[in-house]
Amino acid sequence: MSPRASRWMVAATLVAAVALLFALPRFAATVVQGAIERESANDRVAFAEGRSPWSWRFSDVEDVVAGRAFGGGRLATSPSGLSVQATDAGGFEIGLVLRRDADLVRLDTFYLDATASATGRYALAVRETLTSPGRHADLGTLTPAEVGRPVRLDRLSWTDDQGRAVDPPRRAAMLRIRAVLPVGATLSLRSARLALAEGASLPPPVMLPDGLSAEGLLALRDREGAADPLVAFGEALGRVRATSVESYPSPAWPGWVEAGVYLALVSVVGWRRQGDRARRPVDEGTGSHAGWRALAGAGLDVALVLAGPLWFIAGLGLSLRPAPPGIAAFAIGVGYAVALGARRQLPSWHWAGAWRQAGWPLLAVAVAGGIALAAGHSPAWPPAGRTLLYIGWALFQQWLILAVVAALLDRAAPRAVAILLAALAFALLHTPNGMLMQLCFVAELGWAWWYLRHRALLPVAVAHALSAVILQACVAGGLLRSLEVSARFLV
Repeated sequence: MSPRASRWMVAATLVAAVALLFALPRFAATVVQGAIERESANDRVAFAEGRSPWSWRFSDVEDVVAGRAFGGGRLATSPSGLSVQATDAGGFEIGLVLRRDADLVRLDTFYLDATASATGRYALAVRETLTSPGRHADLGTLTPAEVGRPVRLDRLSWTDDQGRAVDPPRRAAMLRIRAVLPVGATLSLRSARLALAEGASLPPPVMLPDGLSAEGLLALRDREGAADPLVAFGEALGRVRATSVESYPSPAWPGWVEAGVYLALVSVVGWRRQGDRARRPVDEGTGSHAGWRALAGAGLDVALVLAGPLWFIAGLGLSLRPAPPGIAAFAIGVGYAVALGARRQLPSWHWAGAWRQAGWPLLAVAVAGGIALAAGHSPAWPPAGRTLLYIGWALFQQWLILAVVAALLDRAAPRAVAILLAALAFALLHTPNGMLMQLCFVAELGWAWWYLRHRALLPVAVAHALSAVILQACVAGGLLRSLEVSARFLV
């Protein structure tokens, strides 16, 4: 490429970078809005079909709070769901996972599908907020046949922590089942739900305004939910019934078919790449010298590497519990990257390089510190062990984006384009956290530029980890909603 054409390419790439910097938060807002409206649509369909969005199915220890029984109980999986074995006569509690508050006035009936091996004494414990005093209702002594009977919450006698009578709770931010069983007896849990009271009315749906950021949309959702836990967003019920999704758990096999196709494609391309290498060594140079064929090959390799992680992070309906096909897709993409490295089909790199040049990636740490000073809060530093663990995680991310994606693109495309696309990939791996996507995009532009000049990975990983620790400690929960991605950002 001539110097004049190279200058034009750099200028065009800078324009594209500015455009992407402003487009990323809009993309994040679109993803978040879709997730909020999809959840609301599922809620309204559930109510219309006589079910409840506040339902629990017990099949894994992670289906209850903290993955364990509180007190004298041992939690384990069983063929029918979860079982809790009493280990002492003091009783145990099982916490039900509440992603959002429940309205206990309109959701006034509690159903528990459970069986017990012996007669026991049961109770419910509720907190209206996570910091408010507890309220308790004694359900009495129940035989194994009586454990699953419906419970009207407004007809129970409620007391506070000191045993004084109080009004029934109007909402729940915490809900626990308490059981006192003979030592060795078990309580088997299959499902539970809070059912809508007969004749109870649902609030009209709230339309989400245009122009809000991802953070703004979540703040609006949280404010409206604090005022009315049953609030819904988006179209009215009549317009979502025809296209509603997730009325019941969708079958897993379509995801496995897609993951299987992905694996087959990766296998075929990897086999052909190995054959091509045996016939014709891969050019290790940089720039556009390899021509269109090399560019197409590098683009295909990058797409196959990133498809799995992006599917895992941004796809699958932003579920809090990743589906096994998504986990498999992530592993397939990373496995393909590892295979490229094992076959020496990636440009070479090293750990540290010349440390006199390592200060450039660490400029990101100074920028993060400046953001913390200008718009941060009092720091809440993570433990040293967690910081060291994050350095390892940052090293993996930068290996994937720089040593694999950026290096492959740099071998076949102009360097400016390789830097831009690597930064875009890094940003998309943080979907739908709009502000974090922007920060990652800008940081990776600089890190990719430096890496492709020096091919040293550790300085970038350290800069990445330290910058993230500063933002987590001093900015998250304020200017930056959190450092979480995928469904964890929506909670």
